Amino acid sequence: MARSWRLYLFGAVCFFLAIAYFKPASQPHNLSWTSPGLYSDGNTLATVVVAALKKDDVRWIDIGYWDVWKYEVDNPNAKHAVPKNKGHEAMVYLTHIINEYDNLAPRVIFLHAGRYQWHNDHPRYDLKRNLQDLRLKHVDDEGYVSLRCHWFQGCPSAINLTKAPYLDPLRQNPTAAFDHLYTSTLTHLFPTLPISKTVASTCCSQFAVTASAIRTHEKDVYIKLRKWLMDTEMDDYDSGRVLEYMWHILFGKEAVNCPDADDCYCRLYGKCGLKCQEGDCGVYQYPLKIPRLKTWWWWFKHLFG
Repeated sequence: MARSWRLYLFGAVCFFLAIAYFKPASQPHNLSWTSPGLYSDGNTLATVVVAALKKDDVRWIDIGYWDVWKYEVDNPNAKHAVPKNKGHEAMVYLTHIINEYDNLAPRVIFLHAGRYQWHNDHPRYDLKRNLQDLRLKHVDDEGYVSLRCHWFQGCPSAINLTKAPYLDPLRQNPTAAFDHLYTSTLTHLFPTLPISKTVASTCCSQFAVTASAIRTHEKDVYIKLRKWLMDTEMDDYDSGRVLEYMWHILFGKEAVNCPDADDCYCRLYGKCGLKCQEGDCGVYQYPLKIPRLKTWWWWFKHLFG
């Protein structure tokens, strides 16, 4: 009898959790509806470059609108392969730019393979919805746009170029070591570039850029960048992160590139009239703060822990 009672209770819990999970995410602010950006731009295509593993299924990307290039970093025999699996998505992005430099589409969108990722700027972290809403005219106007409008992480300040690592571990600033790596790399790769005191951009290496913005640099610049990435002693994480906070500078933006979030959502995704504060417009929530995720954890902890 006790076992049956537990089964009934477990079934009821699963039912209510399913309802809580699949119901539309609550929105603290009004999102004014507009038609998808693809339609507002006709049927113009852009190339979508995807950093992926062989096992990743990227069919969620609407290939009817996009020319999809899947780069498999762990498969040297792939149709689109990379010379070395290093630097996370950076090796894929640079390889595509180098290989296709003379034949780039008017716009190139650089993405990770996962449709649902914690940093996707959508109430359900759904990158497919972002692509469907994307205003391609805004990409043309800006030359480079991050696909993330929310300021967490990376804005209004991500890297302080005036810091250096402390020798005393007790005084170590947790970000100073990386800040120093970034500064030394930037000055090595671009010795004539004026160095700002601060570098900032919304995370996380997913962006759209025009071919003309890419071609503001000669192909040799990207070859040099990729060679550095292949040869550096930095690990996969740090080398990729260095380039994560370099893309916007490379494609013509100021060192601190933190557009007002309300303007970004409106011009990039057609979500206008939002009430925003400090880069937060209520569209995106950091995953650990989502009530339904806490609910899942609470129930599993108390039923099975």
